[in-house]
Amino acid sequence: MRLKKTPSEINPYLLDKVEAGLLRELDVEIAYNVEMDEFWSFVGNKKNRRWTWYAIDRSSGLVVAWQNGKRDNETCKKLLDKMKCFPINRYFTDDWESYSSLLPAGKQGYQ
Repeated sequence: MRLKKTPSEINPYLLDKVEAGLLRELDVEIAYNVEMDEFWSFVGNKKNRRWTWYAIDRSSGLVVAWQNGKRDNETCKKLLDKMKCFPINRYFTDDWESYSSLLPAGKQGYQ
């Protein structure tokens, strides 16, 4: 049974009360595919580098998490710890050694 929703401004993916009554249960699973990278800027002079690591959702472009620090495993680990609450399906990264040593096996792809 398909119900047409009016007006057209209503999101067709939202359930109304009639549709909700037809369902026994609705199981939704959300998983993120994130791109991770890092960039540097400086404070005062270019020898005083500050790194920002970030992860963005590939489909929406939303920033999932970020971490400021050095370009090392410790800072990468802090970023990954911030993302533990999200269901991450796959991590897309460059070939920087921190990613390959810290990301879960079988979940890493390359950009």
